[in-house]
Amino acid sequence: MLSLNVGTDAEDIEIRREITHHEHSIASLHDEMQTLIRRVRQFELQIRNHEQEIRYLKGKITLARRLPPEILVYIFEICAIGGWTRAPLVVSQVCSEWRKAAQAPSVWSQVYVNVDNTSDPYRRTWLWLNKSVNVPIDITIDIRNYAGFTFETLALLLSQRTRWRSFALDSVYLAPVNNILDRCTGEFSNLRTLRVSIDEEFGSTDGLVEDDAMLHNLGAFSACPSLTSYVITRNVPIQSDIPTNITNLTIHLRGQSTISLSITTLLDILGGLPLLEEFSVSLSRAQFTSFSSSLDTERPITLLPSLKIMTLVGQPDLFALLQNIHTPTLQHLHLMSSAEAISVSHQWSGLTLFQWLTLGNTSLELLELRDVDIAQDIFIACFEILTKLRTLKLHDSEISDAVFESLHGDQGYCPELAVVDLRWCSVVTGRALVRFVRSRLKTSAAPIESVTVISCSFVQEQDILEMARNAVCRLIIDGHDYCRSIGCCENGRYRSRLKLKGFIVGIDEEQRRRLII
Repeated sequence: MLSLNVGTDAEDIEIRREITHHEHSIASLHDEMQTLIRRVRQFELQIRNHEQEIRYLKGKITLARRLPPEILVYIFEICAIGGWTRAPLVVSQVCSEWRKAAQAPSVWSQVYVNVDNTSDPYRRTWLWLNKSVNVPIDITIDIRNYAGFTFETLALLLSQRTRWRSFALDSVYLAPVNNILDRCTGEFSNLRTLRVSIDEEFGSTDGLVEDDAMLHNLGAFSACPSLTSYVITRNVPIQSDIPTNITNLTIHLRGQSTISLSITTLLDILGGLPLLEEFSVSLSRAQFTSFSSSLDTERPITLLPSLKIMTLVGQPDLFALLQNIHTPTLQHLHLMSSAEAISVSHQWSGLTLFQWLTLGNTSLELLELRDVDIAQDIFIACFEILTKLRTLKLHDSEISDAVFESLHGDQGYCPELAVVDLRWCSVVTGRALVRFVRSRLKTSAAPIESVTVISCSFVQEQDILEMARNAVCRLIIDGHDYCRSIGCCENGRYRSRLKLKGFIVGIDEEQRRRLII
């Protein structure tokens, strides 16, 4: 039988005393820990305060805070013009300097009325008009939900009509556009640009625009003394009641149904614009568009005495417009095909271009061809005529070594040519380009200043290096390039591979400066 050892009373008392001592020690240590924790928290708070002061002081010496107010104002203006309509409100919350710069009236010059995303468009419009004081303003009315648009907002805008610098109407349907245009009366003394864009509309039968598909009251803008630019985007053929004082006309036809547009329609429009300097027509969705080139053979050639820049985007049939116009001062010509590559149509395009040049249209300084192949003998014949050509841009338009040989300095073709831009050209070789660049060095012809080579199959790395000895050689597009907007010609993988291979190692400083990769 087990027995428990029981201590004396004195031993028990001693043990309990020691337990109590340890318990008091633990409690004391807990108290001390709490004191230290409070001290740590105080230190952390002091650290955060110091960090906040450091951030504030660093902010006072950053470039953004040290920029002159006029530079800040300019940056804020660019943000607003670029589409960030809330820029004035957002930048005002950054700091006192930014808030002060954001009060400049010009920062509030972009008045954007969006019925769908603004609960009170009238109040927002009033704020922008009030903040912009008396500077010229750019008006954009975006109508997706026409039921929410109030004409009180339009009346408020019209009360400032003398300040309008540009006026844009973006709508899903035609009816609200006409309702607004009907109310646009009075004097728009400073209006320079008019833009109308309609996404979905009806009123077109077999490509002919019915009366209910016409834009209303455009004639009211003919009296605007400063109006020079008109941009129209529709799904049906345009009518010819365009203000006659326009110098810059842009037409976008982006219909998804079949559109029948004739050259006669375009000639009627152009014939009514004697001051026209820039003209662009785009049928970019050519697979849904039928372009008719039928003409009255007795119709005289349309003279466009002031035209300097022309852009034609669509099926190759659109280029037949060239055969019926005379542009003695045209400097820039852009021909862009949106159709599948068909050799017959491209040969026809080359002949059309050549015939147009032989009519006396030889003042071109820039020629751009996108997805347009021209027979090589026609290419050479065109270059023989283009004595003022300075820039040649070819995108997926084949050009051979033989054509570049015709441009050698000793041939005399295109003596002013200085800039060559080649993309997706799978015939020309790098050796031919090297010889071409070198041939222009010791002759009376202008030396080649810049060569752009992107995705050209037979241009080797060594060719690029050799060209860079005598001209700037670019393998990259810039920020304003047309291809950037459509995700084309980035050329990133190729340039990265060149860098990884140490492409520029061992070359002299002059070559390095001329290589843009």
